[in-house]
Amino acid sequence: MREKRHYLVIYDIRSPKRLRKVAKIAERYGQRVQYSVFELYTTMEVLKQLREEVREVLKEEDYAVYFVLCEKDWQKQQKFGPGHVQNPDELDYRII
Repeated sequence: MREKRHYLVIYDIRSPKRLRKVAKIAERYGQRVQYSVFELYTTMEVLKQLREEVREVLKEEDYAVYFVLCEKDWQKQQKFGPGHVQNPDELDYRII
């Protein structure tokens, strides 16, 4: 069985054309949380596939960063803003 994990992907792409290409690739793999930030819940094999597709688009002035997040840290996330407002005192943590 291939273990699924949480990943956070962020990138900075200088060209609008390459930026759109990378965004379209990332949208196939995860959920956009900001313009250049995606959350993924997938296997390492799928993440490697994403990284390879993104690598083919990047130029020297661009970059992408991939963070693996353990379940304990993932459960501690707090999202704030319209549609994501949480009162920190009322958060329900689930640590497995």
